[in-house]
Amino acid sequence: MSKIKSLQYLLLDTLNKRKNIISADLASSLKVKENNSYYIISWKEKLEQKEIRVEKNKFIFYQRNDIVNKTLDLSGSLTFNNNNADLIIDNILKKEKEVNKPLNFFKKYLSQIIIIAAMLTAALSFTNVQNKIIPVLLILFLIFDLLEKKKIFFYFAITLISLLKPDKYVLFYSIFLILFNIIEPIYFFKKIKILLLSFSILLNFYFLDISLGTFIDHFIIILILCFIITLINFTKYNSNYNWVYCMPAFSFGFLFNNEIMISYLWIINCLLMPVIFNYLDKKFFLKINTSPIFE
Repeated sequence: MSKIKSLQYLLLDTLNKRKNIISADLASSLKVKENNSYYIISWKEKLEQKEIRVEKNKFIFYQRNDIVNKTLDLSGSLTFNNNNADLIIDNILKKEKEVNKPLNFFKKYLSQIIIIAAMLTAALSFTNVQNKIIPVLLILFLIFDLLEKKKIFFYFAITLISLLKPDKYVLFYSIFLILFNIIEPIYFFKKIKILLLSFSILLNFYFLDISLGTFIDHFIIILILCFIITLINFTKYNSNYNWVYCMPAFSFGFLFNNEIMISYLWIINCLLMPVIFNYLDKKFFLKINTSPIFE
């Protein structure tokens, strides 16, 4: 049996002893290759291909003396191999079960708010919307939710805006947010937040002149695109805050202010946000630990 097959069998055997804590696809995707210096161990985690490199001297396998004129001391090799196999499996399982925890939640989500506010400000600068401060102000109010998730300052702020200055952006943002709050299984002050959002929606509907009119086709298209984006965001990005998934709502604000092109451009913008956020998480906000036996 070749060395790479021996190592693969050893790792699979080690995995099998822990089969109650591994994913169903891990064992089937585990592969071993080699180069001059390393064993290259690869596996699939969800749809992502991962690999680690292990120095060849971390394992001792039987070798025919007539092929390689060198006698190996195999005493203690079984324990040596098993110990290093355990270290590799520990590393793989840690990577597979690892939850990407930001080093600083506040900095992570504050950076998202700044990015969203900057993008929204840039989009609004190309429009003819008379009151540009309301949607940006709405995003900046997210800091209330960021400072303390258990409190409801942000939701009171939305209601206050609806009372003082009803706005199309607030209306559609509130509709998105109430939907995410309803399907959220555990959420602090869930009933109060839903009540405040419901009141905000009613106020905006009452004071705003919302008519589909010639926008019906665009409304349906944008609605479908928003649904697709929401599915993508939920599968590609994980957030502790519902407001991260409400960004497509502003497309309807642009649409009903007769800024049709901007509404579609904002949809594209919403597709890019999870990509940007994932990149920032990977580069700045996630801590990755590696074992000393791995490259």
